Amino acid sequence: MLLEARKLDKSFNGVYALKGLDLSLKEGEIHGLVGENGAGKSTFIKILGGVYTKSSGELTWNGVPFPAEFGPVQSRELGINIIFQDHVLIPAFSALENIWLGRPYPRKNGLIQWKEMEKAALEKATELGICLDLKKSISQMNPAQKKCVEILRAMMSDCKLMILDEPTASLSDKEANLLFSIIKNLKANGTAVLYVTHRLEEIMALTDRVTVLRNGELVSTCDTGATSQKELVRLMSGNEVESGSEMEIPRANIHSGTPALTISHLSSADHIVKDASITVHTGRITGMFGLCGSGRTEFLECIYGIRRISGGTIEISGKMVKKPSPVDSIKKGIAFICEDRRRKAVIPSFTVEENMNLSFIDHYSKKGIFSMGAAVSAANGMINALKIRCTGTSQPACELSGGNQQKVVFAKALLTSPSIWLCDEPTQAVDVATRQQIHSLLRTQASENKAVLYVSSDLTELLEVADEIAVMASGKIRKIFPNKNLKPADILSCCYEAEREEVHEDESI
Repeated sequence: MLLEARKLDKSFNGVYALKGLDLSLKEGEIHGLVGENGAGKSTFIKILGGVYTKSSGELTWNGVPFPAEFGPVQSRELGINIIFQDHVLIPAFSALENIWLGRPYPRKNGLIQWKEMEKAALEKATELGICLDLKKSISQMNPAQKKCVEILRAMMSDCKLMILDEPTASLSDKEANLLFSIIKNLKANGTAVLYVTHRLEEIMALTDRVTVLRNGELVSTCDTGATSQKELVRLMSGNEVESGSEMEIPRANIHSGTPALTISHLSSADHIVKDASITVHTGRITGMFGLCGSGRTEFLECIYGIRRISGGTIEISGKMVKKPSPVDSIKKGIAFICEDRRRKAVIPSFTVEENMNLSFIDHYSKKGIFSMGAAVSAANGMINALKIRCTGTSQPACELSGGNQQKVVFAKALLTSPSIWLCDEPTQAVDVATRQQIHSLLRTQASENKAVLYVSSDLTELLEVADEIAVMASGKIRKIFPNKNLKPADILSCCYEAEREEVHEDESI
């Protein structure tokens, strides 16, 4: 065995994140690791990466115990490389510079041999089926290209075990398929892959074996071909979860409700959003879909006041918004669930309570005196209501799983009592149960006469949760479909047709 963990424990302040874990990895296998948020997946991979120190238990590499002093340097020396969901790259550096980062540059007569470095990187890229412009800066690359740079960097250092943490979270279907091809090439070269994801369809299609964790403990390790997606959900949750249950939720009458948010001919100053118009009604969830670069995120940012607008109008319940800003948006009852929670929605060093009440501090202050008791009580109420897995209100947010951090983000929004929800990929990198919780929460909000604008790259998800789906392409709202007998092909055809029209318009100029 390449890697073996025996009776592995990790605890934080007496609370076990991992308990008695037994897990093995073979050379050249793709091994899936799944579990609900807080199951212990992140803790395990951080131990392998030398970020956390195990509390007890044994780790062996090719039958030899891990070094007593084991940190990130020792992990890389063994041949373990972790590619986290958030890219660890220097934006201003080129792809080539990032690939060689941390490794000695080849020199001749004191001069760096750039051509030699480029040749070595290109050979490895060709071997893995990666096509990249190595001179291009990271800041100019899309998420898929950045992922390829990190894979190349790992493989240039004789990587024996590559750990991929939610690798397709920000990728399109086409980009994800390219990544799968690269992973299969890694396997063919004898590199083991630990594939950590909440997307069970990827586990079923890609992995050789899969390990299920629940509450920090091993539930099962089995051959992927001998199980099913439904069985994995059952093992993860400990309960029977009916697939497709959300499809049974009655759709809202799209002719009912009043206009909560009216956007007319909106354009952003950076020209990403171009003459976009839509009306979002109370009592329903309006989904929004578009291909990569369509301008969906930027559209929400314009409405909320994060991104500067250059034209068009925004009306909230019939009242014009002259100059949108985040502070003003909160006051007007708009909640924004952004895509990048780690950088933009959660302050890792702040406690659960501090993060929840960040937008609501004034509510707990009277005559300049802050009521800590009231703030803690509100936070505890949200912990119970949203079933946030944490040790209490004083636990730092950085210690929570990604899914529980997302629940904290929703709790922060709920405390402001919003009437309009702007949600950008709100279920990205969360487990099945948490995804269903978020859908249920937003459906409840809609039933209470709130309005929801829901952006997702997962078309299947939108068809599950939305009452209507708006298609965005090249910064414009192209069409709005009632979600009645709607098929994925209908949405995708509209997207591609809009792209072709845009190309023809550009060519005619």
